Amino acid sequence: MKADRFAAKTGLIRSVEVWPARSETQKARLRELLIVLKAVQPDFVTVTYGAMGSSRERTLSLVEELVREGFAVVAHLACLGNTRDELVELIHRYEISGACGILALRGDPPLESEAQLPQGELQYASELVDLIRRESDVPVAVALHPDGHPDSKDLSSDRRFAAQKLAQADLGLTQFFFDYGSFSQLRAAMIERGVTTPIIPGLMVPSSLKQLKRMAEMAGIEAPDRVDEVTPIGIDGASIFQSLALDDAIATAKMAIADGVRGVHLFSMNNAEVTLEFFTRLGSSEPS
Repeated sequence: MKADRFAAKTGLIRSVEVWPARSETQKARLRELLIVLKAVQPDFVTVTYGAMGSSRERTLSLVEELVREGFAVVAHLACLGNTRDELVELIHRYEISGACGILALRGDPPLESEAQLPQGELQYASELVDLIRRESDVPVAVALHPDGHPDSKDLSSDRRFAAQKLAQADLGLTQFFFDYGSFSQLRAAMIERGVTTPIIPGLMVPSSLKQLKRMAEMAGIEAPDRVDEVTPIGIDGASIFQSLALDDAIATAKMAIADGVRGVHLFSMNNAEVTLEFFTRLGSSEPS
């Protein structure tokens, strides 16, 4: 695989995840974020893809808009919720739109316990990577879970499947995590298995304890107990919590860079202020 297909402009890969807007309020937040991204100039921007394809057209529209604005765009694509033929069509539509890469995901399964996926369709991200490779020459990234995928029976088997998936890809982007040791152990496990595809940590800056716990629940991981101890009380509680969360994200990013990790990925949640502050404070940190 060509690991340099996700190359950095200045030595450190800086990437940002953005969400397609669903309302006028969200569109205004997205416009503010795009102004910041033009100033920050990330190496690439990833665009999320809703559960079971729920944001498909919004995702495609935002990919096209970002490409027109001059950004390198890596589009999320989930196999669940799409037939094989639909996935082939989407891969080609991403290519036509000018996307520079695809983040191959499994996606969220149907919420209804009795719902069944179509027989013979793709059910795993590794299958989607294979399909993208057959249909396109675009670089492919995959998602990794430092604390293990919520559906894995144990961490050992999760690491084995993660290594197989990562070996097929050009880049790994992790889900957010709360303990740097989880990320460090994931990297070590991949290296031990002979996988050299770069892994970049995904970092999140929640605006409140409520948001942190909600995001952790969605990701299937436990929020750390310590956050309750530092949650401020009072009118400025939310802003203080976010400031502390930003401090933590910056510290984690710098630990990763000191360990030789070649980049950082920010889950922006379309927050322009946090995105600007994160990359401003990260500054010119370089991998060792």
